[in-house]
Amino acid sequence: MKTFKQAYEVLKDAEKFHRDIADFYRHLMEKSDDNRTQLLLTHMIEHEERMAKNLANYGEVAQHKVMKTWLQYTHEESVKDFIHGLELSDPPTIKEINAMQRAVDRYFSDLYQAVYGAIESAEVKEVFEDLKQIQDKERITLSMATNSLWDM
Repeated sequence: MKTFKQAYEVLKDAEKFHRDIADFYRHLMEKSDDNRTQLLLTHMIEHEERMAKNLANYGEVAQHKVMKTWLQYTHEESVKDFIHGLELSDPPTIKEINAMQRAVDRYFSDLYQAVYGAIESAEVKEVFEDLKQIQDKERITLSMATNSLWDM
């Protein structure tokens, strides 16, 4: 579904998505008995909370007139819909959880790239390019942390 949103609304939606996915990870952690899975989920929760905080920090920029730029927006997926689209066991395996995080990271990378490509304002483009770079750095940090779990 394609709708139109202002750039700052996209940031608010993304922040909510990160917070909701962190809550979902907390729910998974409550169901898990495996120490490695719990450690992985702890890293993932911290990652999602950092990303939500990064987006909240863009609040000042979002109030700027330029962030009221309208754009065509196609990423209307809720966390519930996103999770439903994944094939997960009950409870999910550590491999499924790891794959889920990669899917979340791809979702945001695709979102920021799509928004970046749809915006004409150089100032707004810069915000979404910065967010994509932050997302990519966080993905690498999380990937290194999760890879160390496999060595345990």
